[in-house]
Amino acid sequence: MIKKMMLAVAIVTTFAMPVAAKNLAIPEKNPAITLSIPDSWELIEADFGYSAVSEDEEVFFSIESASGARIDKLFEASAQWMTEQGIVPKGKALEQEVTIGGIQAQVFTYESTDAEGDTVIEFVVLPAGNNRLMLITMWASDKARAVNKADITSILSSIKAIK
Repeated sequence: MIKKMMLAVAIVTTFAMPVAAKNLAIPEKNPAITLSIPDSWELIEADFGYSAVSEDEEVFFSIESASGARIDKLFEASAQWMTEQGIVPKGKALEQEVTIGGIQAQVFTYESTDAEGDTVIEFVVLPAGNNRLMLITMWASDKARAVNKADITSILSSIKAIK
C-alpha cells in the first residue's frame, strides 16, 4: 500500500512540475535582461546573442544585443538574415509601442511571405542602457504562432529587466 501511494505521489509530482526552461541573461557581460526559453526549443548561440527554434521547427525566435557602432551591424545582419531566409515584406511595418518586462519597447510587425507562404516577422527593439539595445526577432506563420502560443507567451512573459 505504501509503495502504491509513493508511486502515485511520484506520478502526480512529475506532472505538476513546471516545464523546464533555459534561463538566459543578455548580454553575457553586464546583462540588461533575463528570459527563459523552453527546454523543448533548440537554443543556438549567435553573433549578437541567442536564437531558438520551436520543437516543431515552425517558430524562430532570437534575442540579440549590441552597443554603440555595433548597433548598425546588428540591423545589417538582421536584414541579411531576412534575405537569406527568403522573407519578403508585403509592405511597410506596423509600428507600435509596448511594455515588455517593465521595459518600453518599439515593435515593427511585417506581414510577409517566404518559400512556404504567408508569414509574420516581428522586430522588437528594447533599450538596454549604456548606449545598448536589444533586438528580439520572431518569425512564424499565423498557424505556427497559434500552435506554439503557450511557449511564445511563456518566453515573452519571462523577459525581465535587470535593475
